[in-house]
Amino acid sequence: MLNRRRLLGLSLAVATTLSFGAVVPAEAFTLQPYDAAAVDAAIKSGRPVVVHVYAGWCLQCHAQASILKRLSAAGRYEDIAFFRVDYDKQKDVVKALDVPRSTLIAFRGGKEVDRMSWGTSEASVVAVLDAAG
Repeated sequence: MLNRRRLLGLSLAVATTLSFGAVVPAEAFTLQPYDAAAVDAAIKSGRPVVVHVYAGWCLQCHAQASILKRLSAAGRYEDIAFFRVDYDKQKDVVKALDVPRSTLIAFRGGKEVDRMSWGTSEASVVAVLDAAG
């Protein structure tokens, strides 16, 4: 029979399990703010690099960012350096890259190997990341 003490103990055990058992995995990669010198150095090193041109108000950008976050939490693509261009604040970079917002650009071996604009499916994002990695 459940009395108050047992019910309280059971509730405490469930709450403890839920709060400590729901461990959120650490992200495998971090989107760094776009810095021309850092991006250039990463590309020249031959390291895989992905640049995401992002606007905070852009729905496609949010969809791409959500996919990137999910892939990061799954521990994929940790060897890629990720950089985010702020579409609204870094117009000179956007112009130099010659891209619209909501664009992913992949670099491998010191050169651009793929780019995709407006894609919001996981397959379209993964294709760019796979090209880099």
